[in-house]
Amino acid sequence: MDERKLLELMLSDLEDAPERYRPTDFWRTGLEKVVADLRERGFAEFRRHPSARYFYAPQYAPVSRPAAALSAAFGLAGSPGTLLRERIDQLPVARGHHACVRALDPADRPPFLNGFSESTAGAPAEQLVFDGRRFSRSSLNYLRGLVLLKRAVPDLDVSTVLEIGGGFGTLGEILLGRNEGMRYIDVDIPPVAAVATYYLRRVLGEHRVLDYAATRAQETIAIDGIEHPATVLCSWQLPQLTGTVDLFANFISFQEMEPGVVENYANLVTCLGARWLLLRNSPTGKPGVREPMLRHRYLEMFDRFELVASDAGLFGQDSEGTVSEVMVLARR
Repeated sequence: MDERKLLELMLSDLEDAPERYRPTDFWRTGLEKVVADLRERGFAEFRRHPSARYFYAPQYAPVSRPAAALSAAFGLAGSPGTLLRERIDQLPVARGHHACVRALDPADRPPFLNGFSESTAGAPAEQLVFDGRRFSRSSLNYLRGLVLLKRAVPDLDVSTVLEIGGGFGTLGEILLGRNEGMRYIDVDIPPVAAVATYYLRRVLGEHRVLDYAATRAQETIAIDGIEHPATVLCSWQLPQLTGTVDLFANFISFQEMEPGVVENYANLVTCLGARWLLLRNSPTGKPGVREPMLRHRYLEMFDRFELVASDAGLFGQDSEGTVSEVMVLARR
């Protein structure tokens, strides 16, 4: 189905979805902006939409508006201003993130990450080139998390990955590009689920992505029966998913939900038999959320798992005024 029609179908069905699968307070503030951008501007350049940059396509942005103005000024100054502009635009931070992946990835063990280069689908406003390959803040965040996972679990064996709140589909792009036979399932709210479908279709090919229109009428969605490498579901379909997954991932989006909503998702993920969890969270929570999701809440809600690794430096983030922690948990 065409992405515009898919978006409208998802939004129409959202009206009848149970409250716990609907956008929470944080997303209600941005839902209209994201939808308006997609309706007005289309999907072809979604990564340039103002709403995308804030809600689901993070960038190595200048730390403030004055800094952004300085960056633009130095950019006009030619080569003498290049170094200063790069520092203002956080390019050294991005280089450090890339260096972490390159130096610390156990490249001889799956999932294989080496050689990844991000697609230009969606017309990214920010894409950095290191070693001749393209990266963004989104892809480097995921890559560093996966490196920590591989280092924490040397015998990692993953064939099915479930993610809730996958943004525009970066994790699927990374995993399916170099890992034959892997299955990626992304569960999200519209309109982001429609964006992820669009992006993964452009990256992987139309025939390799199972979309919402194909599954919306199914009472159960058997994981073993999914023949497509990538599947994008809407949030209210998660209870219909049956079978088992190996790895569950969530990068920050739980921070945008109220604890009761997250607890429901945690129970469903646990029932799907996930053996490992890969989580990125903020120790201080997310602005705009009534009750912040803090570290101890994750550990309480996923009480059948034990923490095996965590980091807020190399693999997390401790700069630019923000802190995020990456945690790896294993089923007890």
